[in-house]
This record gives sequence, C-alpha cells and structure tokens, in this order.
Amino acid sequence: MISYLKLFFNSISYLMMVFISLMLPILQVQASSKAITIFEYHQFPPMVVSKDKEVGLSYGFARYLTKKSKGQYEFEINVTSMQRLQSLLVSDQPAVVLFVNPVWFDDTKMERFLWTDVVLTLKDELVSKKMRPLELNDESSYAGRVIGGIDGYTYPMLDKLVSENKAHRVNFNNDLEGLRRLNESDDLDALIVNEGPLKFYSDLLGLKKNLYISKQPSGVYPVRILLTNDLIDVHAFLKEVLVDIESDKDWLNLKALYLP
Repeated sequence: MISYLKLFFNSISYLMMVFISLMLPILQVQASSKAITIFEYHQFPPMVVSKDKEVGLSYGFARYLTKKSKGQYEFEINVTSMQRLQSLLVSDQPAVVLFVNPVWFDDTKMERFLWTDVVLTLKDELVSKKMRPLELNDESSYAGRVIGGIDGYTYPMLDKLVSENKAHRVNFNNDLEGLRRLNESDDLDALIVNEGPLKFYSDLLGLKKNLYISKQPSGVYPVRILLTNDLIDVHAFLKEVLVDIESDKDWLNLKALYLP
C-alpha cells in the first residue's frame, strides 16, 4: 500500500513539474508585457460606448492589438479630453492616439509624429430637420445659417465662412447634446455629426423619422494611428498588423459590431 501511495505522489509531482514547465514561459511573457497607453478623446459611441464597462470600438481595438502582440504589449485605453491630449503631446510624453487625421494635429506632412497607414474612413454628416431640410452643395450652403458642431473640432468649409462672418457656429460638448438641441428647438439650421454617433443616438432616441441627412457629407476623413516619436518599436508592430487587417476576421467582426 505504501509503495502505491509513493508511486501516486511521485506521479502527481511529475505532472506538476510538467505543468509548471509549460506554464512558465507563458507567465514570463505575460509578466514582461509592455504597457502602452492609448489616449482616447472620442468620448462618444462608437469609440466609447461605456467607459465604466470598457465597451466601444476603441476598447475592442486595444484588446485586438494586445492579442495580436502575443504578449509583447498590453494596450490600455485612457479616456481624456482633446485639450489634455494636446498638452501631453506638447510635453513629449509617450502617447498613442487612435483614429485621427494628420490635419487635426497640424501635421499634414506627417513629420511631427509617427503615423500608420489608413485604418478607417470616417464621415461627418450634415443633419437637419425633415421639415427644414438643408442640402450641402458647396460652402455657400452654409451662408447665413446657424450650424452646430463639437467644441474643439475643425470643420474647414464651415469655419472659413464663420471667420468671414458669413455663417454662425454653435459648439456643443458632444453629439448627443447637439442632436437633442436640433430636435427640440428651432435655433439650429443643421448639425455636423459623425456617422457613428449619429446612427447610435438617432436609434437610441428614436430621431430617424425627424432627421434629414444631406446627400453630400460635411467631410470624409481617412484616419490613422498617431504615435509619439519615442514609440518606434510600437509603430513597427502596428504597421505589421495593418498590412493584413482587412482580411482579419477578428477586425472585420469588430467593425461590423460598432460601425454603420
């Protein structure tokens, strides 16, 4: 009986040693993962649906990148304001920013920061009430109008007329605030809103039947990933991931979940 017990415990010990030997490399990889902070200023759907529950395209993309790195990096979302983000970039702190255009960061030649290839194409829609539809043909369509937008955002065609006192711009903190104002009052002629938040909030608030979307969008923006210049290795990793991303089932499913 003693010999059987001894054999049993020896077998258990052996299996434990095998298990530890198999798990140790995995644990070591996890322990050595480098934390990479992604600063997200898009504080609205589909990028950020729930900050508390970490739901949204940006959170999903961060997890996607972590998985693709196979233990090399751990991408984490830090939701912040555009003003705070600009301060971080000026102070040369390491930063990654998702889904942005070089024009928005005064880097049209893509020399100030590191940039990936295009990841997505986003679209800003011009939305008005169906009872007073506004069709966008050219910049003259804004003349004499009151147009809503997001505080801190750039709308080249509209901003040009505003600077010439030919149109008036009203700023809102977010798309939800702007859509509610457009729906509930008559002091706005139209609102510029990204197609993602527009779909999410118009469905949520049941506004579709009341809104008219111009056939011509306010703007179409190819967006990339911005990295500060000290993140050369992360930039190389992202470039490699993006080569085949449009044939990656995980990415396609993520886009289908959050984008129109």
